[in-house]
Amino acid sequence: MNFFYLLKDFQLLFFRDRSSRYFISATILGLMFSLAVILCSLALMDGFGVTLKKSLNAGSGEIILTANSGFFELNENEVKDLNNFPIQTKIPMLRTQSFANKDEKGKAVFVVGVDEGVEKLDNGLFMPKENEVIIGDLLAENLGVKKGDTLKFSFSAGKLGERYLPTNAVLRVVDIIPFKIHEYRNRFVYVNLDHIQKLLGVGKKINIMSLRLDPEYRTINKINEVVSDMRSVFYYEFTVAPYWSDFATFLKAVEFEKYMISIVFSIVVILAIFNCLAFIIFSKERRSQEIFLLYAIGLSPSKFKTLWVVQNVGIWLLAFLGSLICVEIFDYLLGTLDIFSLPTNVYHLSRIELYLAFKDIFAVGAISLALILFLTYLVLKRLDSKSMAQGLREEFS
Repeated sequence: MNFFYLLKDFQLLFFRDRSSRYFISATILGLMFSLAVILCSLALMDGFGVTLKKSLNAGSGEIILTANSGFFELNENEVKDLNNFPIQTKIPMLRTQSFANKDEKGKAVFVVGVDEGVEKLDNGLFMPKENEVIIGDLLAENLGVKKGDTLKFSFSAGKLGERYLPTNAVLRVVDIIPFKIHEYRNRFVYVNLDHIQKLLGVGKKINIMSLRLDPEYRTINKINEVVSDMRSVFYYEFTVAPYWSDFATFLKAVEFEKYMISIVFSIVVILAIFNCLAFIIFSKERRSQEIFLLYAIGLSPSKFKTLWVVQNVGIWLLAFLGSLICVEIFDYLLGTLDIFSLPTNVYHLSRIELYLAFKDIFAVGAISLALILFLTYLVLKRLDSKSMAQGLREEFS
C-alpha cells in the first residue's frame, strides 16, 4: 500500500503541469496507433487465409481424392484402406464442364454431381432431384434467372456413341445460394449425381471423392498428417490433396506479403518508440531538480528506478490495450462498411474477418515492451553516472 501511495505522488511529480500531460497523452496515442497498425496488418493477412480456407472447406470435405486415370469406382480393397483412416463421411462427386445458357445469355460453368452425402457438409447444399440444378447468386444475376426458371446445359458427348454432338439437358433452378467464394458464386452449379452420370454415360463412376474427417482431425496440422499418410497408401492410383490445394500458391503469396508488410510497418512502431524516448528524456530533464531532491530527503535510487520502470510499463500497457481495442473496432468496420468490401474477382472473397493469433499479439507486445525497458535503462544509467552531491550542485547552482 505504501508503494501505491508513493507511485501516486511520483505521478503527480511528473504530470502536474499541462504540457507534461499533453506530452504523455500524445506519446500514448502515438504508440497505441502504431501498435494497432501492425496488429491489424497481421490480423488482416491471417484473417484472409483463415476465411478463405473456411469458405473452401464449406464446399467440400477436408481431403479431396482424385484418380490419376480419370473416372473411377472404388473397389473393395480401396474401401478397406480408406476405412483405416479417420474418415467420417465419403462424398462421391462428378465434376465436368458445360455451357449454360438462358435466352441470349450464356456462360461456361463447372457442373458438380452430388448425392445426399453433400448435406453433411453443413454449407446449405442438398441433393437436387433429377431435373433440378442449384446455382450461385452471381451466375443467376449474370444470366438473369430466378428460382423456378430453366437453364439449358450443353455437355460433351462423353462415352456416348455420337462423339461429335453435344449432350443437352434442360434443368430447373431449384435454389440460388450466395456462396462465399467468387468462383462458386459465378461458375459452379450442382446437379443430381445419378442424372449427370447418365448424361455422360459413365455408369456409376465418379472423378472426385470428397472426404469429411472426424471432428478431432479437422485442424490444418491434422489434415496435413492424414494427407501424408494417405499418400503413402494411395501413391499410385490416386492424387490425395487437402481442400485448399487449388489455392495453395495464392495462400503462400499472402503469407509472404504478411511478413513483408510487417517489416515495413515495424518502422512506424520504432518511430513511436522514439517518441517514448523523447518523453522519458523530457521527464528526466524537466524534473531533474525534483529527482535529486527526492534522493536528498531519503528516497533510495533503487526505489526511484522501480517507480520509473513501473510508470513506463504503465504507459506501454495503456497503449497496448488501446491498440487491441482499435483492432476490435477495425474488425467491426471491416464487416459492416461497404468501403472495405473486396473485389471478388481478384481476392475470391467479398468480406474477410480479422484473425489475430496469440503468437502475433505476444511478439508485438514483447518486442515493444523490451524496447521501452531498454530506453528506460539507458536514461536511468545516465542518472547513475552522477552522484547525489554532483546532481544537487548542478541542478540548484
